[in-house]
Amino acid sequence: MRSLHLLLSALCLYWMPCAFAQSGDATGQIRRYLALSRQFEKEQPDSAVYYAGLGVTLAEKTKKETLLADLLLQLGEVNMRHHHTDLARQFYNKALGLFRRQHDAGGVARTYDALGLLDADTADFGRAMQYYRDSRDSSGIITTYIAMGKAAQQKGRQEQAISHYLRALAQYEHREHRPEAYYSLLETVGRLYEAKGDTATAMHYFRSGIRDSLQEGLPETAVHLMNAEGEILEQQHEEKRALAVYKQALAEARRQHQADEQAEALLHIAGILKQTDAKSSITDLKQALVLAEKLRQPQLEARIYAALAAVYRQEKNYGEAMNALEEQHRLVDSLLRTDTVKEINALENSYALESSEEKVSNLQHINRLERWLLGCGALVVLVIAVFLVLLWRYLRKSRRLNAELRASNRVKDTLFSVIGHDLKGPAASAAQLFELMETEELPPDELKVMVRELRKQTAASLELLQALFEWGKAQLRGVTVQPVDFDPQPVVERCVHLLGQQAALKGIRIENNLPENLLLHADANHFEFIIRNLLSNAIKFSYEGGVVAVGAKAEKQAPEVVFAVSDQGVGISDDQQAIFLSGNLKVSFGTQKEKGSGLGLLLTKDFVKANGGRIWLESEEGRGSTFFVAMPCALR
Repeated sequence: MRSLHLLLSALCLYWMPCAFAQSGDATGQIRRYLALSRQFEKEQPDSAVYYAGLGVTLAEKTKKETLLADLLLQLGEVNMRHHHTDLARQFYNKALGLFRRQHDAGGVARTYDALGLLDADTADFGRAMQYYRDSRDSSGIITTYIAMGKAAQQKGRQEQAISHYLRALAQYEHREHRPEAYYSLLETVGRLYEAKGDTATAMHYFRSGIRDSLQEGLPETAVHLMNAEGEILEQQHEEKRALAVYKQALAEARRQHQADEQAEALLHIAGILKQTDAKSSITDLKQALVLAEKLRQPQLEARIYAALAAVYRQEKNYGEAMNALEEQHRLVDSLLRTDTVKEINALENSYALESSEEKVSNLQHINRLERWLLGCGALVVLVIAVFLVLLWRYLRKSRRLNAELRASNRVKDTLFSVIGHDLKGPAASAAQLFELMETEELPPDELKVMVRELRKQTAASLELLQALFEWGKAQLRGVTVQPVDFDPQPVVERCVHLLGQQAALKGIRIENNLPENLLLHADANHFEFIIRNLLSNAIKFSYEGGVVAVGAKAEKQAPEVVFAVSDQGVGISDDQQAIFLSGNLKVSFGTQKEKGSGLGLLLTKDFVKANGGRIWLESEEGRGSTFFVAMPCALR
């Protein structure tokens, strides 16, 4: 029946990691595995390793790294307790790495404590103590002092061990309530003094523990310390006092239902009564044996059988003595076999777990390497892509800059041509006419013709100089826009008036067809230059007796006003329209050979664009041209 129960338990435990990995209670189950491992750590190391292994599997599946570190630390504790130091160190180091990665200062300190106890390394204890002091963790400080005491005990340094334990006890002085660990520490210190032969000091610590535990309401702890006190009294050959203490411990243990402490007390009582009351001694030992069998503590049973054999031998009951000794040997052999099997199983499980951890670590390393190579490949592709994009942008920018440079060179060449011919020619002609007027006596009619020619030459030169000035200023400073809300009607009327004489010389009528109540939002000076230049060009390229009209229309679909300047002149060919749209300069001549450089139109385009407007034209050779300018209107 017991085998069936164990089999069912094993099957349940096998299924539980998968079930809990899919449920939300993985954390609670991992903690239960950890608690079970700690419960079996001392007596059943194979079970302790088994439960810790289940916890490790579940923690890895659910990626609970902090709990995984706790489980690895527990596996180290199990292996250290059973002297598998190499395995213990490996588990401790893995736990330390995980605690560091999680920035868990408490876990790091606990691992340093364990490493210090494993290697008796004061440096590890010092690191742990520093962590605890920095975080003001008095419980951690106590743990470190206890670990240092254990390490000193292992080296046989009893005084040093006592010193560390006393420092741990000092940490409990200011606490209102003391845990069971405090009383366990009192017993440890008492046992050390007992081993030194200082029974008085040992008795002091045992009695202090009994008194304080009873005051704290921990009678179970007091019973254990009473049995320890009785042992000291026995060593001092104070059997009566020892017997009284043991009986007190037995009574208290029965009240608290502490079967193990009852058995211990009965065993001690039987030992004292062996010489004076063998019958009572045997009775007590048999009671203790019943309790030990119920507790399933074969070690305690073996001790009781040894005590029974001694009493029977004393009473010359050699048959019963032999039976008791045989039972003792059977239990001892069974314990040895069981302990050996448990040790072997624990060692095998630990190595298997370590091997699986190593395989997982290798696979993770391979995965990291593959991810790194994939990342490097992606980075190389990205770098190449970025390089190609930058190269494409550079080439596109180079082509654009080359096109702009070619256009700029064409503008420069035309500009120098304008300066070299258009300005030089009129200036030279004017100089010759002035020289002729100065040296020759001319009739009034010829003189009048010369003055008219001089006026035409100087007017053309002035217009060209004004355009050059505006163009140069725009190139050096950029087009500066100062937008305001204004009525375009007065501006157009002023332009018509300024160009009236030029139009009258060719008998051209200028019509102002602007509607009322227009309001623009633009630079007024730029707008005046645009209208004046377009009207001047219209006059220049119109036949005598023609009509030049300027009109406007407010668009409903867009917040702008479209102005139109039309003439009935020579028109513009398709090639010349393309040159205008490309922004280049080209010298042209009016109907009376008036020379035009194209600078005015170039500036007109720049000013329109700077004010957020648009310009386009419609023209047919021999039938005239119309220039359209769309300018933003003011919000009413």
